[in-house]
Amino acid sequence: MHERSHVQVTLGQQLYPVLEQCRKPEVLWAKLATGNYDWLGVRSNGKYVLGRPRLSAVVQEEAGPPPDDARAPHRIEALGPLQRVPRWEAYATAEEARETFRRLAQGDPITPLRTSGVWRARLVLDGRSVEERLVVRPLPRLL
Repeated sequence: MHERSHVQVTLGQQLYPVLEQCRKPEVLWAKLATGNYDWLGVRSNGKYVLGRPRLSAVVQEEAGPPPDDARAPHRIEALGPLQRVPRWEAYATAEEARETFRRLAQGDPITPLRTSGVWRARLVLDGRSVEERLVVRPLPRLL
């Protein structure tokens, strides 16, 4: 069998031996969190498409400082399926954090998560977690 990789791609080669679909964001998260799948996109029927085994490299991100409730009491935290420490962004007021979180949950690209991906987003107000959402932001459809 030929080795499958993005480097050795040939015309007509199927890179992933197994393609899977799921409709629920929670199932997408669970599969991605195993580290065995690549997320390939969203079909026109709304199903998420995954390929396995994973071909893309898992890039270890340098963990930034953990959120500090005293310095950043109003913030949005975002954790990807393979991340251990969330990224976060602080806001001056609870209202600003709440409004940004609302826009994030609705898919507004001008929020802390500006790329495609899957995250567990958490709204923290006055140092307490008040809401959590699973956010799925697919690549934009070109056609």
